[in-house]
Amino acid sequence: MAKEEDALSKARSRLLGGLLGVLLCCPVLGQPWPAISCTAAALPQTVYAEGIAEPLADILLTCTSDSTSAPVLAGTLRVEVSVALNASVTNSTGSAEGGSDTADAVLVVNGNDCASPAATGSTYGSCGAPSSEVQDPQFGRLADLNRLTWADVTLPLAADGEADGEPWVAEMRIRDIRVNAAQLQLATGPGSAGMPVTGSVTIRSDAGIAVRNSVLQLAHPVAGLGLGVQGEDTVSACLGDELGRATVHLREGFASAFRTGAPATVNAGASPPTRVGLEFSDVPEGISISLPSSLACYQPEFDGATSAHRDALTIGLVTGHSGAGLGGSATSGSGAVGSMVPVMLDSGTGQVFYEVLSHAPLKVEDCHVPVRFEADSGRVANARAKVAAGFAPRSAVRSASSEAPIPRFVPPSSLDETRADLAGCGTTLLFPFVSNQGGFDTGIVITHGSLHSLSGAQTAQAGSCQLHYYGSAAGGEEVLLVQHSTPLNPGQQLVFTVSGGNPVQNILGTEQYQGYVMAVCGYPGARGYAFISDGFGAIPDLGMGYIAPVVPINSEGKRLVPSEAGR
Repeated sequence: MAKEEDALSKARSRLLGGLLGVLLCCPVLGQPWPAISCTAAALPQTVYAEGIAEPLADILLTCTSDSTSAPVLAGTLRVEVSVALNASVTNSTGSAEGGSDTADAVLVVNGNDCASPAATGSTYGSCGAPSSEVQDPQFGRLADLNRLTWADVTLPLAADGEADGEPWVAEMRIRDIRVNAAQLQLATGPGSAGMPVTGSVTIRSDAGIAVRNSVLQLAHPVAGLGLGVQGEDTVSACLGDELGRATVHLREGFASAFRTGAPATVNAGASPPTRVGLEFSDVPEGISISLPSSLACYQPEFDGATSAHRDALTIGLVTGHSGAGLGGSATSGSGAVGSMVPVMLDSGTGQVFYEVLSHAPLKVEDCHVPVRFEADSGRVANARAKVAAGFAPRSAVRSASSEAPIPRFVPPSSLDETRADLAGCGTTLLFPFVSNQGGFDTGIVITHGSLHSLSGAQTAQAGSCQLHYYGSAAGGEEVLLVQHSTPLNPGQQLVFTVSGGNPVQNILGTEQYQGYVMAVCGYPGARGYAFISDGFGAIPDLGMGYIAPVVPINSEGKRLVPSEAGR
């Protein structure tokens, strides 16, 4: 019996010792964790409404024990942090060695940051972060199209002998999340805002942590670019600019939408300079377009601004780029306007990209880009094109990717506010009655009237005239004939008779014709005169003359009705 009591006593002692050890080292069943809550905060920033991989504001999570009377334990606390967004996550993936779902959005504990975060949580001393007692910064994982998680995050609790009567505090900062802000775009013009980007933060742990202010506004998408054509009621290209026949007006949507780039930092990679692409389409065959290689965007002929209010914006044409506007280098120039460079056209379509060389970060700036149209053959009178503008590089990748560029943007919008027609500088004349029947003949003179006696040539644009004959021959046979003259320089004239034509200027004669002629001349200031007589080359019995009226034409080459022409 004595032996059994002795064995029982020893067993009780071991059990008591074990329970005491448990009480001393860690909480037992029924003993609560400290009451802990984390408060979320963010300072939303302006991002491009056209952007696919736009950076969001940092999320700061400040975690504390709720009261000084709650027990605070020494050791560590493991948590999982998630952020769900109202737009697709578009971070770069495959960072570090964490696999294809690892995203380069980073969680930092207690400010212990470095340039090479870990792919997993609870990693210490691997990247040269300031403290080896706090975990290294940690890459997130793509849990869904619009959700990121950071698992196995270690929060340091109070050390032994500390925090008696004091609340525990730890901090987590989440940086470098990127989203497709273009998903939320409700903007209709430069500077207009879309739906804000929001994020919902959750924290899971055995301690049951509550998150206060868990839904945050992280960014405000704003349209960063507008497009227009110089002029109010018309897009006439005859603007008197010796370097162009039309002007594309690029407008900055918000201050700092045009940027020169920034160097790489611990918290973000290098930000490249802003690029803007101009896309021309529906350019008629035989027409070439050229733009300046570089441009100082302050031009006094447009706004008359004093030197104290001049824009600092300058842009340079990018060469060697991809079709999406990626790569290559920008041309820098010393003058106000660089040399004119032709746009490479394929089936009437071509594009160029400009890069911002300098700007004023606190100003909303704009740039007037001259566009010059020229007839390659000298036989095309109307030069028209459609133009769209948008940021570059452009991309169709709207989700997280290991290869897509950052930043990246949607292609130019087809909204009316971002498209315009550019009309070549030309004149259309109507000769309402032309005849060489019944012994009569008609002489026609068309003058390139762009020379001014005091100022010399107003523009250097030469061009030919297309002569459209609408009428019938003597037998009633319909005649619809188009002839093209040789190019005329400012001050020159096209002179011919309907019967004899003028072979030197590429105009052939027609027999027994009566009707009207429309002359579409590819230069400004064309003027016409017609003389009908029964005695060309001899003494006439009858004769009359008239001045050909100028026909108003819109940017699409269509005739305006009188009410439209008078506006």
